[in-house]
Amino acid sequence: MVETNPFDVLADETRVEVLRALADRYREAPEDPFLSFSELRRRAGVRDSGNFNYHLGELRSRFVADTDRGYRLTNTGISVVTSLYAGTYDEGDRTGPTKLDETCPTCGEPLEATYSDSVLSIACPNDYEYQNVLPPGALADRTLPEAVDLFAVIVEEHVELARAGGCPKCYGRVEWSVTEIPEPTPAYAAACDRCGIRLTVPVGGVVARHPEVLSFYARHGIDPRDRPPWTSTLSTGDAVERVADDPPKFRVTVEEGDDRLHLTLDESATVTDVSRS
Repeated sequence: MVETNPFDVLADETRVEVLRALADRYREAPEDPFLSFSELRRRAGVRDSGNFNYHLGELRSRFVADTDRGYRLTNTGISVVTSLYAGTYDEGDRTGPTKLDETCPTCGEPLEATYSDSVLSIACPNDYEYQNVLPPGALADRTLPEAVDLFAVIVEEHVELARAGGCPKCYGRVEWSVTEIPEPTPAYAAACDRCGIRLTVPVGGVVARHPEVLSFYARHGIDPRDRPPWTSTLSTGDAVERVADDPPKFRVTVEEGDDRLHLTLDESATVTDVSRS
């Protein structure tokens, strides 16, 4: 098996075109994703057979499988191509600001979406901001408001994966801790011990999909999926009370009318107590 550095694959245009050609074939015929040597060379746009064979050899086994029926992408090869299509390695154009239908949960002012440098930001005029990375491919055939809808789902998925102890980027292990972000919006950070990515989540946002919170909302006929995370009062400091400093401990209050649900979290973002009032 050829031990090829994954970064070398993306550094050579011929190898990238080979992967793209096989990805196109997979999209055209998922039940028959194979290409012969000559057809793959033609689709990749390489005239020199010897040069093409060298680059194909660098991809073989790890990124491209050589089978009796022809060449096809391996699962690792598919992962590389999907990253390319997502625009993971592109800068992306600046888009916005675009006014959204939602209002800020803190001040009530209209929220605006701005996309720049692969980051989608939802913000109000009074410094409330909710942002995360979104690859440029997400905006390739979407308007900014459509990308915002997709962004809401991605943010929730990232938080849930981190809550399960997994990094939303490289799937390594994450450790939760209280960040140094000042009040009034205390937050936790989930830091990956492998790639170093840090996911910062408001304290209330950590419990937004907790079973007790979902049950509480269901009793009031509310589906949290209808509320983007940046519009929830759980994303502000109003719903959070710091009840201890050493070690830090927080209490989140979910409120609907006169009904209240209280969740206490320790320094590792673990829910240690649930009560109602």
